[in-house]
Parts: sequence; C-alpha cells; structure tokens
Amino acid sequence: MTKPTRWLTRPRQWFWCLFGIGVVILASQSVIAQDQIVADKTEIDSLIEQLGDADFTSREFAQSKLREMGLIAFDQLHEAQTHNDIEVAKRAKYLIRSLQVQWALRTDAPEVRRLLAKYEDNNPTGRRSLMEQLASLPEAKGLNALSRMVRFESDGRQSRYAALQVMNMTLPESSEQRQIFADQLRELHDQSARTAAQWMKAYAESLIDPESSVVVWDRLGRKEEQLLTTFPGHTSRSLVRELLRWEFRLLRQLELEDQAAVVARRSVNLLDGSRDQLIEAIDWFANEKSWMFAEVIADRFPVEFQEYPELMYRLAEAFLQGGNQERADEQAARALAIKPADLDAHIAIASFLTRRQHHQWAIAEYEQGIEHSPLESEVGIRMRILLGELYHDLKDEDRARLVFEPVVENRENDDVKQSVIRFYSQMESFVSRYWYFRACDHASRKEWGKQRECLEAGLAEDPNDGDILIAMYRYEESDEVFEAMTLKAIRTSADFHEAGIKAVETKIKNTLDRLQKSRLQWDLARAFNQYAWLVGNTTGDYQRAVEYSRKSLELRNWESASYLDTLGHCYFGAKDYENAVKYQQQAVDMDPGSLGMRRQLNVFRQALKDQQQRQG
Repeated sequence: MTKPTRWLTRPRQWFWCLFGIGVVILASQSVIAQDQIVADKTEIDSLIEQLGDADFTSREFAQSKLREMGLIAFDQLHEAQTHNDIEVAKRAKYLIRSLQVQWALRTDAPEVRRLLAKYEDNNPTGRRSLMEQLASLPEAKGLNALSRMVRFESDGRQSRYAALQVMNMTLPESSEQRQIFADQLRELHDQSARTAAQWMKAYAESLIDPESSVVVWDRLGRKEEQLLTTFPGHTSRSLVRELLRWEFRLLRQLELEDQAAVVARRSVNLLDGSRDQLIEAIDWFANEKSWMFAEVIADRFPVEFQEYPELMYRLAEAFLQGGNQERADEQAARALAIKPADLDAHIAIASFLTRRQHHQWAIAEYEQGIEHSPLESEVGIRMRILLGELYHDLKDEDRARLVFEPVVENRENDDVKQSVIRFYSQMESFVSRYWYFRACDHASRKEWGKQRECLEAGLAEDPNDGDILIAMYRYEESDEVFEAMTLKAIRTSADFHEAGIKAVETKIKNTLDRLQKSRLQWDLARAFNQYAWLVGNTTGDYQRAVEYSRKSLELRNWESASYLDTLGHCYFGAKDYENAVKYQQQAVDMDPGSLGMRRQLNVFRQALKDQQQRQG
C-alpha cells in the first residue's frame, strides 16, 4: 500500500516546512495555551448563539465580531450551518462564505503557487482538478495546500475530496517517517470537527496501527453512506465510493478478505449503471488484482452487460485471470454476438482487445466484421488491413496474406480502389504489403528463392515500401547482383523521402491557412518517419535518421507508439543501444499489445547487455 520514496531526509525540519499552513488558527495551536483555546471556543459559541438573538443589534454585533475573528471561528461556524435556529444557520452560512482563505502562501513551492494562483476563481470541477495535480506533485509538495483545503473549503464535498487526495498520495517508507507523518496530520486536524478532518485523523491512525483503525473506518464509511441517503447534497456517490475503496485497500492489506469483499459490494451498490462508470469500476478492481468483483458488478447490472460488449469482454477477462478459460471464452462469444452489425463499435473493441493482448478474441471480432461488410466498402477494407497487420504481428504471415488476397484480386474494381486509397496513398502500396506478407511467410519456411520473388514483386509495385527494402537488405541468400540492386533501391528511396520532406516544408512555409498548415505538419511527420524507418533499419546516415525521427515525434507531440518504435530502431542502427532500449520501452508502454515492438525491445536489451559486458 505504501510506496518507497527518498523525499524524507531531514524528517522533523522537513515536515514543519511541509505542514506549515501559515493561517492563524494553525499557527496559534503551537503557541497559545490550551486554556486560551478553550476560552476562544467558549466566546465563539456564545457569539454564534447570539446570531439568533431577538434583538437585531445584538445579532449584527455578533456577526461583525465573528467576521473579525476570521478563520479561528471557521470550524464552529461550519458546524453552526446546521443549527436548529434558522437565523443562526443562515448567518453562519453567510459568514463561512465571507471568510477569506489565503490558499497560496509564500512558503509554498513555486509549482504549488502556480496551481493555486486562480484557485479561488475556479468552479468545483476546476478546484478538484487542481487538487489532483497537487496530490501528484513529487516529494509531497502539494500536501501543505491540500491540508488547507481539507480544513477551510466551505463546501464539505470539496473538503472530503481534498482529504481523499491526501490519502492517496505516496507515503514515506519507514515506520519512523510514517510516525512523523501521522503526528503532523493529527496536529493539523485535531481541533477540527469537520468530517474530512475526521478522515485525516483516522488516516493518521491507520499509518501507525492499521489493525485498530479498521473499526474507525467501518464507522466512517457507514456514516457517510447514511449521510448520502438522508442528505445527498452533503456528499456524493463518487465520494462515498472512493472512501469505501480506500477502506477496501486497507482491509486487503491486512488480509481481511471477507470484510474487504463486503466493502467492495457496498461500493458496487453505489454505481449508477452508466457504461463509463461500470468500465471504470471493473478496471479499478482489475488494477487491485481483484478480478472476481467484475462478476459482482455483472450480477448487479445484467441489462447493461448485455448491451455493451466492452463490459462483457471485461468479465471474460476476469474469468481468464481467475484461470477459467472455458467461462472466459463463453463470455467472449456472447460479447461478439452483441450488435454484430455495429461495425465501428466492434472495430474499437477489437483494438481494445489487441492492446490487452487478447489476440484470438480480437481476431474473431475482425473476422465477424469482414463477414458483415462488403469487400469494396471502406469499413471492410479497414477491417482487412487491421486483421492482416494483427496476423503479421503474431507472425502468422500466411493468414495475413490471405486476408489481403481478395482485395488484391479485385484491385481493378473502382470501388475497391477508392476504399483502399483512404488508408494507403495508392493501390500499389497495398499490393506491395501483400507481397511483403508472402515474403515473410516464405522466409519463415526458409524458402529463400520464393521469398526473393515476392520481395521483387513488392518492389515492382511500390519502390518506396520501406519494409520490402529492409527485408531485401536483410535477405540471407543475397548475391552481388541482388545486393547491388538493393543498395541502389535504398539510396533512391531515401532520396525520394528527402525530396518529399523538402516539398512539404516548402508548402508549410507558403501556407497561411492554419488548418491546412496543421494537416501538412502531419504529412511532414510522416515523411520524416519514412526516411528514418528506412535508413535506420538499413544503411545510410544514421544520425540524420535519428534527427528526422525525433522531428517526426515532435510534430506528433511524442504521442505515436509507431514513431517511437522508429526512433528505437534508428538508435539501434547507430549502435546507441541505451537510447534504443529507452525509446523502444516507451513505444511498448504506449502500445502494450504490439508483440513486434516487444520482440525488438528484447533484441535491443540483449545488444545493450552484450555491449556493457564487452566494455567491462
């Protein structure tokens, strides 16, 4: 549950800085005697009661005095918002809204101050986003500000949300450091009766003695569920659900599985049945290695699971993780049968399944889609391209070429041609890809002569097909004639891509239309990538290949797994194995379903290991 960290090196000094909230009420707790605190509370209670006095002047005096006292009166005023006297409650609410909280302090880290610069002006959603960003800052830099929000957010729901962010932050590793952490949390929130402050105190206890805190968390969770039932405006389903999830983690950490299961079911009961929320819940339990609760969710929402195939597949995934292949396949078959004519939806599902490495289920999706779509249709061509590439990634080259073959056989059909050029620049490039699959199939069988025939056929179709040229460069039975032809073809193609880069750059320079310029930048990224892919995997200026690859990624905001894959290959070609591994790992992280990228990562890692061993 806790994660290792190095950020606590001088514990007590660091924590005093971290938790120095800097508002009067918190500073006073360390310097004002306890009897003075009691006296202040007594005075505040008296003034709050005076807010409901029959005499208008007395009410106004009490209100003015409480406003002058400021944040020292915050907790008691917050509680007074539910006072039995309507006048007291009304004036307490007014005072709470009028109290000024200095959210950003001079002692905060610069990144914290930047986040909080417009906190006061943000709506509730914007404030929650800022809380999340504060919680994600390294070295717990945002904890200081989050503690202020727990204490002084006038909206109890926002206060609770801030507390949840604190509870999900990375913790120090050692028990001594956690003790310091817990002590400071108690000190910060000891004087507050707010619900979120109670969560903080319970959280502090769970850091030191998690077993004894179980009873406290059970009470807090049930109290919040009751509040949701009686006063739903004071909390929310999502807040209660997140609180129960935290309790679930604690119980599992303590190996109290039966109690954890009860809490998990209570959290499931808080789902509203929307598609996105159900998916999020299943994925959350999956991240917790608690796949069995996917079935609990399915039992709770059977109608929704019958409607959305992505939910059914997640249930199948849960059965698979539980070791029940038969039930997993049954669920996958049911998912496949849901709205088979909705081809776009099933393409998206197949892509999802590929990323999750459920390749056979993805294949079934594509095959069904192909059956339901005409060969000449755009969606039919798209399905074939995706399925063919999936088979290629699985190194099942014969099936890959069979998927492409009907399109190649009908290449003269105008409708087929029009659909193909939506995905390829020309029909010849699609046909070249078909020959590439065939060449790979023959290579896997060591049928070198047939492989060469297929490579030459592919080159004749598209002399700039990078994969054809790379395969020719690596051809194992090459002779002088074939090698010379290959090197000439590579140089010619590299020059072609260079010319393409210059042409697009010129167009961008001469284009004023922003939309057109944006489209051209994507074309430029593609041109850079094509050059880099060809040269990085064959021969030529490897440093230029690296440079062009990086430029392509900059144009794509470093958000393309295939372009990262190219950069990894370019560094490998330049024998910079450390960077090859670095960027190939990023490509795999971005596209975990690509087996080809994973295979190359292993190749690069081995090369780096061998290099390090040679260097001693």
